[in-house]
Amino acid sequence: MWAILLSRLKATTAVIKKRYDERARIEKEISARTDDWCIDVFLQLYTRIQTLTTELEMQLAITQTQNVSIQGQQQQSPEAGTNSPLASYALAPWQMEERYRALIQLQSCLGSFFERASPAYDQSKTVWWFDPSYHLSDGLNYDRYGAPDVRAFEAQLLEALALGSKACPTKLLLTSSGVAAFTVLHQFLMSTVLTAGDTIVISPYLYFECFEHLRLISHIRVVNSPTFAAEDIIATAEAHNAKAVYLDPMANTLGLDTTDIRKMAQLLSSRGDAATNGWADRYLLIDGTLISGGMPVYDWFGQPGTHHPKVLYYESAHKYIQMGMDVVMCGLLVYPAEHHETIGLIRQVTGTTLYSRQANVLPPIDLPIHQSRMGWLTANAERLYHLLDQKCGTIAKINFPTHWRGMGWGHGGNVVTIRLYGDESINKRPSLDAFTALILRAGEEEGVALTKGGGLGFSVTRVWPSTPFIRNEDPYMRISVGIDPAEVEPTARAIEKALDRHYRASRSAMAQWRLRENGGVAVVQNNGAGAGVIGGNKENGVVKAGSAYFVS
Repeated sequence: MWAILLSRLKATTAVIKKRYDERARIEKEISARTDDWCIDVFLQLYTRIQTLTTELEMQLAITQTQNVSIQGQQQQSPEAGTNSPLASYALAPWQMEERYRALIQLQSCLGSFFERASPAYDQSKTVWWFDPSYHLSDGLNYDRYGAPDVRAFEAQLLEALALGSKACPTKLLLTSSGVAAFTVLHQFLMSTVLTAGDTIVISPYLYFECFEHLRLISHIRVVNSPTFAAEDIIATAEAHNAKAVYLDPMANTLGLDTTDIRKMAQLLSSRGDAATNGWADRYLLIDGTLISGGMPVYDWFGQPGTHHPKVLYYESAHKYIQMGMDVVMCGLLVYPAEHHETIGLIRQVTGTTLYSRQANVLPPIDLPIHQSRMGWLTANAERLYHLLDQKCGTIAKINFPTHWRGMGWGHGGNVVTIRLYGDESINKRPSLDAFTALILRAGEEEGVALTKGGGLGFSVTRVWPSTPFIRNEDPYMRISVGIDPAEVEPTARAIEKALDRHYRASRSAMAQWRLRENGGVAVVQNNGAGAGVIGGNKENGVVKAGSAYFVS
C-alpha cells in the first residue's frame, strides 16, 4: 500500500518539476526578473525529495524479520516474532506512515513554493503563477473558487469512495472541515428546497455541531425520530410531511447506534406516489463519517423504476481518507451531478473551500487502498471488542457494531466504546480522565503506543472520554483502534489493567462491581431520547423535553 502511494508521490514530484521547467522557459522567453536565491531553495528541496523518495522505496522493499539496519543503526524489527502479516517488513507500520507523511508535506511545500492564491493570466517582466494551466486561462484564477489540482483530486477521491454510477452520476467537493461540508449541503436545502413552516426529520442523534445549525433555525420545524430504526424514521417523516431527513448511519454515541440505510432504500422503493407523501420529492442527508466509503448509497437509492429520495452525502475527511496521518482538517460532500452548479456556488460564497495547499497533502488513495485499510481497522476493532467483552464484560459495557455485515456495509469502522458500571460518579469526566491516564500508563507497561485525544480513524490507537452532548447522557470512553494487528492484544491488556486499577481506587465503584458480580443490577443510565420538536417551538430557550439534545 505504501509502495503504491509512494510511486504516486514520485509521479507528482515529476509533474511539479515539469511545471517548474515550463515556468522557467516562459521566464526566459519574456526576459522576466527571477531570484536565483529562491530558485536554489526550490531546486535543493526538489533534489532532497528525490533522494528521500528513493531511500524510502528501498526501505519498503526490504522484507526480513532479522536485525535490520535503518539509517545506520542496528534495530530489531518491532514485528519480529509476531504472527502479524506485517512482520515481514523491515519498517514497522508506524514508520512507513511517518516517513510517507514527511515526504508528502515536503512535496506540498515544493508544489506551492512558487504558486499564488490568485495567479495571473498574463504578464510583463514577472511570472505570477506556477501551474502553467493558469497561464492565458479562460477561468477565474482564484483559489477560493477551486484549483485545478483540487478538482483532479476530487474526481479521484469520488472513485475511491465508489459513490455514484453511470445511472446516477455524482460530483464530489472538498471543504475545509466536515462541518463545512454539512453547512454547504444544509444551505443548499435551505435555499432551494425548504420554505418557512416546512419540517426536517432527524434521527435521535446528529453530530452536535451539525445540530447547532438546526437549533438556531426559527422558521423550520425539526422533529426527532423516536428511534434509529429505518421504519420509525420513515413513519416520522411521513407523519410530519417532512421535506428532508437528516441521519447518521452510525451515531457517534456510546451505543454506536445504527440505521440500516440499505433497508431504508428497500422500504422506500415503492413509496414514491402521492398516497405516501411523495418520497421522490424528499431529500436524504447522510453523514457517512464513521463508515467512510462503506456504503454504496447511490446504488441503493438509484435503482431504475423506484421513487427514492435524492441523496446528499458528506464526511469529515479529517478521519479515514487521510489514512491516519492527521495532516489537515477537511471534509467532503457528494451529490447528484445535476446540482453541481448550485452547490459549487454555495461552497464558493460561504468560503468553505479546501484550498490547494491543504488538498495537496492528502494521500492519493484509490478504492482498493481505502477498502483494504478500512478492513484492517475494522478487523482490529472487532477483535479488541471481543477481547474486552470477554475479559471485562461484567464490569463495563463494551460496544462495537458487530452487525455491520448484515446491513450491507463494506466495513464497521474502528470505534469501540466503553461505559463503566458503577455509581453516578464513575462515568463523569473526572473519573474518565483518571481512567484514561491509567490506560496510558498501562500501555507503557505493555509497550504499546496509545494517545489521548479527540478524533478517530488514526493509525495509532486513541483513547478519549467523549462527551456526546445528549441530554441526560454521561461521557463515555471511545477507543479509536489503530492499524497494527500486533498491538490489539497489548492494548486490550492495558485497558483491562486500567479498569481493575480504576475500580480498586473507587470504593463506591467497587461496591457496584461486587453487586453485579453477586447477581445484582448495576446502575446504568439510559439516554431516554424520544420524539420531539425543535426549531421554532422552544420554551424559555430550551429544547422541548423528548429531544435527544440539550441547551446549556
